[in-house]
Amino acid sequence: MAEKFPQVQFFLGANSAHGFSSLYDRWVDQSSLQGFYAIKGGAGCGKSTLMGRIAQQAEKAGWTVEYIRCSGDPDSLDGIYLPKKGVAMMDGTAPHCVDPIYTGATGHYVDLGAGYDRAALGAIRKEIIEATRAYRSYYPEASRCFSGAAASRRRAWTDLHTPQTLEKTEKRAAGLLARERKNTRPAEGKRRLRFLGGPTCQGRLLLEGTVRALCHRGYEIRDDCGLAGILLKHLEEGFLAGGYDVISCLCPEQPDRLEHLLIPELSLAFLTGPLHELTGFRVIRTQSLVEKSAWQEGRRFLRLSNRVAQELMEEGMGYLAQAKARHDVLEELYHPHVDFSHCQEMTHRLWEEIRAMPDWQE
Repeated sequence: MAEKFPQVQFFLGANSAHGFSSLYDRWVDQSSLQGFYAIKGGAGCGKSTLMGRIAQQAEKAGWTVEYIRCSGDPDSLDGIYLPKKGVAMMDGTAPHCVDPIYTGATGHYVDLGAGYDRAALGAIRKEIIEATRAYRSYYPEASRCFSGAAASRRRAWTDLHTPQTLEKTEKRAAGLLARERKNTRPAEGKRRLRFLGGPTCQGRLLLEGTVRALCHRGYEIRDDCGLAGILLKHLEEGFLAGGYDVISCLCPEQPDRLEHLLIPELSLAFLTGPLHELTGFRVIRTQSLVEKSAWQEGRRFLRLSNRVAQELMEEGMGYLAQAKARHDVLEELYHPHVDFSHCQEMTHRLWEEIRAMPDWQE
């Protein structure tokens, strides 16, 4: 899939086994920003369009942009961050409601709902209510499938994770740290949380372009045995203790465990595969860490459980695709009754405001 948004991009939301999982409130530290803009407005009013146009202007000016893609519609934006100016913008509506903390000083509301023809929308309120309920109804069904997939995998992994296997996993992490962490510093590194992909209406995505932008080398973890998260946790702790900043990418379906780890300072990535576009990465097979007797006893059940989990994941992503199709219907109801000149005017005003800000250093 061609990347619609260049440079660095992540997700902050995920369709997990427990419903919508959010990292939005941990994305940026508003006290370290020059400007934080919460974009308000409902379906079809231009929130993603506004942020995309601001980002395009920033790219033309030679600035770095971090793009936050929408887990419900990966072709849309939920946020952008402009480090040069210390400015972040995000969709401030449900389910990722984050409000400005220092309102008027660094935090600002942007109301795109002012472009609605409220009288016209009031006349079709029954259709809007029906369409809203329809698209939201699919998300619980998707979560039910993802929960079943997670449970199926956990049942198979439990017998494989013997004390000997866990000890081998820790030793493998120590060996990787000895190879890759050449120097250590007295101050502990900082941890940033992100999602690097996940199940979406377009299938399961992995934003490999982000890895290319930040890391030129790394390891692909081929993990049928559920050990990647454990291995990555040991690596994360080791790099942080050594003074390196890390981007810890959580597993979207099970956000209590890690799925990827990026150390941009070392241009180094540890990614749970499969990889599709990235090449040249060293391969770690978690099967090699499993105690031989446990593997012989558990491999048949493991393969069955992984197959069941994959079928449930496909079913869940089908529900996400239906939710997206229903949301498209909702936007079609709104579009004829939106004055998009309001969005254009706000985009121009905000860009001029941001462009005039002094360059920012925390």
